[in-house]
Amino acid sequence: MNFIFGIILLAMFILALRVIWATALQMLGALKHTAQTFHRYRAQRLARHRLPVIMPRNREDLDWLAISDSVRQEIQTRNHGFNREAVRLEAQLQAKLKTIEIYEADIQIAKLERELLKIKPVIESPEPEVKKSRRSKKQSAAVANVVAQKVPHQVSQLRAALKGNGLSTPVSESVRH
Repeated sequence: MNFIFGIILLAMFILALRVIWATALQMLGALKHTAQTFHRYRAQRLARHRLPVIMPRNREDLDWLAISDSVRQEIQTRNHGFNREAVRLEAQLQAKLKTIEIYEADIQIAKLERELLKIKPVIESPEPEVKKSRRSKKQSAAVANVVAQKVPHQVSQLRAALKGNGLSTPVSESVRH
């Protein structure tokens, strides 16, 4: 009986060692990968700030054309990145300005529609038709004068509203006439 328990304990001990060993190897692999990534990032960062040309020790061996070309190319590469960013930001600004103009135009249209709705009842109010009855010439001239006064007054109100000045008289007063 003790022999069987001993074998079971030995098997469990061996399994525990294998699990610990596999976990340790996985952790070691993850740490190596992290260290490599960190070193690669650091090397790239340092390489960005370095000039790509290696300077020789002798002045006669200097290739000034190669040096100037590499420096010019590096400057153009850096400027191109900034130019792309500036162009992208300029395009965003233009789009936002156009959107603002559209909103302002919508607001202006809404104001004009509101003014039109204020004037519309005045325009659509039915004019009492003057029946030709037997009246004296003085009365018919007075009625024609009142009708002539109403139409130019409504036209001037409409023109004033379209200019943005609003109604010169309230709608209720113009309806009473």
